Amino acid sequence: MEPGISTLLNSPALDRLGGRRVALLGHAASVTGDGTHSLDLLVARSGLDITAAFGPQHGMRGEKQDNMIETQDYLDPCHGIPVYSLYGEVRYPTPAMLDSFDVLLVDLQDIGTRIYTYVTTLAYMFDACAKAG
Repeated sequence: MEPGISTLLNSPALDRLGGRRVALLGHAASVTGDGTHSLDLLVARSGLDITAAFGPQHGMRGEKQDNMIETQDYLDPCHGIPVYSLYGEVRYPTPAMLDSFDVLLVDLQDIGTRIYTYVTTLAYMFDACAKAG
């Protein structure tokens, strides 16, 4: 099995993202087979403009593992891009958040044991993107 991020990074489809502002919706399991986080790989990729990241419950890198603990927005300390929490002050992305990117990449693994949070975050993000055009 190969994680989706590995497939994307080795695909010519990645070239179509050049010249666009790209955001990642991911979490702690957004990694390659060797454990490298998708955000780190995307930022390191030449020709990509990663302008924002979004995290569901537990945060982009799993920094909040207690249940029902909200996370705050922050600047990624390694990459200097905003990481917006979709399990903090808001659950639904704001227009300002949506204005930070042109293309959204989603890298959320879910084995179906969570009651609702990851799939709800994904649904809210897709709904907001559709409404924003």
